[in-house]
Amino acid sequence: MTFWLLGFLWLAQSPQRAAPEPSPREKEINVLVGQIRRLAASEPVAFGIDSRLQTADVLGARYPSVASELLRDSQSALSGVTDPAEQGLLGVRLARAWAPLDLEQAERVSRLLGRDAERDYVARAYDQLYLFLEPRPVEARRMVTNGLRAGAFRLVSASRILEDLSQKDRQAAAELFSEILAAFPAASYFPEDVLYLLEQSKQIAAFNRPLAIEAIDKAVGAATSQRLREQPRDTREHLFRQIAALLGSIDPALLAQYKDEWKELDLPPQPEIAIAAQEEKKGDVSPDVSNLSYSEALSEVRRMESLSDRAAELIKLSRREDLTPQQRASVASEALSTTGKLPLSDDRLGYLAILSRDFARRNELANASLAAHLLSEAFAQACDCERATCRRDGQEFNCLQNVQDFAEYLDEFKVSPESMGLDNISLESRLLILKLKALLH
Repeated sequence: MTFWLLGFLWLAQSPQRAAPEPSPREKEINVLVGQIRRLAASEPVAFGIDSRLQTADVLGARYPSVASELLRDSQSALSGVTDPAEQGLLGVRLARAWAPLDLEQAERVSRLLGRDAERDYVARAYDQLYLFLEPRPVEARRMVTNGLRAGAFRLVSASRILEDLSQKDRQAAAELFSEILAAFPAASYFPEDVLYLLEQSKQIAAFNRPLAIEAIDKAVGAATSQRLREQPRDTREHLFRQIAALLGSIDPALLAQYKDEWKELDLPPQPEIAIAAQEEKKGDVSPDVSNLSYSEALSEVRRMESLSDRAAELIKLSRREDLTPQQRASVASEALSTTGKLPLSDDRLGYLAILSRDFARRNELANASLAAHLLSEAFAQACDCERATCRRDGQEFNCLQNVQDFAEYLDEFKVSPESMGLDNISLESRLLILKLKALLH
């Protein structure tokens, strides 16, 4: 007893081994990650999720626990994304980000995603998991089965495998097609689901007619259902034409039998749509001024009717190597003035980003600051919806990509936002992510 008591007292009084002091590099990494997380919490929801996903991707397998925390934060924030398409696309990215860290969690995220007439987000997520596992074919093939059972129908990976197996292993192809057929949505199907089923049926029809006919019956049942009767006439007619074409390729007599039962398949020949060639207007094509002298090129560009074309050509002209500093400054200023007259558009945002970067590279900080200020104003007008994509005046702006592109421009040329009078939390976050990436690679 005395021996054990003395041993316990010795352990209790012995100094605990301190954790190793982080290296200066690790300290810098910790500081950067902390800054990014704080900024992400204050960004618009979709931008914050994107910041966390990018950071988790950069940290990767080196810091799996921190990467996992970032992904859990992203998952919690995902419900705050109100646009279904945006939520679906971010969800697909989240599933892919989980794959190297926790494949089961990646599948759980995938199963929670939705699907609509245009996009099958469950299928997109499982396609990403398939690509992750593609170097391990057996596991990748199993993931396709998991996806089909989870409700992922329009799987590109399943289509690719089926096409390959149809040439190499018909028995395996038939087994996969049977899985696809069984996965056809029982009630919540869309025209795109019917078209996907028919496309896969083409691959199987050459060597397994019974399976192909079973799929055609399912397609006919869906196309004639009350659910799809609500679709536009052109959409339904396209489905019936595709069904008829597949039946005719298998057996014309079989097509005749189906036409007797389903009058919708008895369609008149599709009229040829005559596409009239439109005459090109002289102002539609920008002249090539690359071989002209500076003064001749400038005169030619100034005659362009399209403001957008004129601005683009002025920017190109300002980058010519044969210009004097005075000529370059003059034409770049004219490009900036012309761009400022453009209506709010992707062209205006893009040209302002290019000009601000070019001015900064040439150390023309006053013009760089002006261009950046105009860009900031245009971005605020175009991207006032706090979503990754905003719609304004009939145009769609990919705001998330615009911020990313501009951050990469600034990082490439080592230009600070402060030097250009910019103050944007999402821009700041992405510059920190790029700095973290450089530090880790």
